[in-house]
Amino acid sequence: MTKVDLNLVKQVLLNASLDNYLLDEIISELQLAVQEEGKNELKNLVPPKRQFVILVADNDGILSEKECVGWILQIPEDEPMQSVGEKLTQVAKAFNLSKKGRKFPVATVGETCENVSAKIFKEHKLWLKTKEPVLLVPIKNALALKEDAQEKANDACDF
Repeated sequence: MTKVDLNLVKQVLLNASLDNYLLDEIISELQLAVQEEGKNELKNLVPPKRQFVILVADNDGILSEKECVGWILQIPEDEPMQSVGEKLTQVAKAFNLSKKGRKFPVATVGETCENVSAKIFKEHKLWLKTKEPVLLVPIKNALALKEDAQEKANDACDF
C-alpha cells in the first residue's frame, strides 16, 4: 500500500472546497488510522522471546567417553522443550511435501537440519542456529579454582 503524507491529503481536500468542519473530521479520522497502523507495525517488529535448545545425537544414551554431535535451535520462551522433537518432525514432513523435498526427501535429524530452509523452520516456530553438527564435549560441573589459587600463592612465596 502506498504511503501518502497527511498534509498532501489536506491540501487536496482544501482544493476540493470542502466545509472546514468536514475537512477537520476527515483529517482526524485519517490521523487515527495512521496511529493504529503504526501500533500494528510496532507489534510486528518486536521479535518473540526465545530460548536456546541443543539437540544432541546420543544414540547410546551415554554421554561420557562418547563423541556426540548436536544442533543448536531456538524456540519460543513459553513453549516446552519437549515439543522440539515433534516440531522437527513437522518441519521434515513439510519439506518432504515441497517440490525440492519430493526430489531429495529428508529422513534423519541431521538431513533435516542441513537441507531444510530457514523459512520452513520459522513457519513452525523453530530457529536453527547451526546447520552443521556441533561436537558435544561433556565436562564435570566443578571448577578447580581453589587448588589453582593455592598453587599460585605457594609459587609466589617461593624465593
